[in-house]
Amino acid sequence: MGFIALALSFFVPNVFAGKVAIVIDDIGYKKSDRQLLNLNAALTFAVLPHTPLGAEYAKLAAQNKRDVIIHLPMQARQHNRLLGPGALLTDMTKQQYQQTLISALEDIPYAVGVNNHMGSLLTQMEQPMAWTMELLRQHNMFFLDSKTTKHSKIESVASEWGVNALHRNIFLDHHRDKKQIRKQFKRLINIAKNYGMAIGIGHPYGETYEVLQEQIGELEAAGIELVPLSSLLPTSPVIQFAGQRPDYQTQEPTISE
Repeated sequence: MGFIALALSFFVPNVFAGKVAIVIDDIGYKKSDRQLLNLNAALTFAVLPHTPLGAEYAKLAAQNKRDVIIHLPMQARQHNRLLGPGALLTDMTKQQYQQTLISALEDIPYAVGVNNHMGSLLTQMEQPMAWTMELLRQHNMFFLDSKTTKHSKIESVASEWGVNALHRNIFLDHHRDKKQIRKQFKRLINIAKNYGMAIGIGHPYGETYEVLQEQIGELEAAGIELVPLSSLLPTSPVIQFAGQRPDYQTQEPTISE
């Protein structure tokens, strides 16, 4: 009997308690961003368009079979001086808005989706979100809502346009302190265990890199699989939702300095 049980154990695949996607925002300005790209882990990279290193690092990530999304600058309630080039603004016409978005898609051609950089104002507005979803549907791309406001209309408008959408559960490094980042990482794991999946967003900070280096290897032991963001899309047959996923922290992270 013991022999049979031992033999069968070789044929039982790993069963994970949940899946986690970790997105690294703000890629494109610093050479040090590359250290995260070099991690042997299925991270997803959100690249700012029209930045000095954005296109190069997006290509490198894609070559390493990592998901790439475009980190679209969108007008916020405040701190709009931090938006950077290619920002989508509330006073744009539809033509101006969509041409700006197309320019971002052309700058980062490896992208499979987008998420919002800032955007606490724009993502509350139905019309610009509809203009966004119209183009994303044409390009078969999805939208990850960074949830910089609880009033975001991204997921509801995406549904109307037949565009896949996800949302962030945790900001890993809203506080640039390794102890706090580890705490957030643990919360991310707990959400994945309770709801089957979780999405965390981090930034190319040295503290974040160091915590990910030490913690990513612990995911499998916790029964969690680190996966590309695109594998969590609602149409994926492997994801079963146990209920509504919670949201945490709607503060807007700013671009790394």
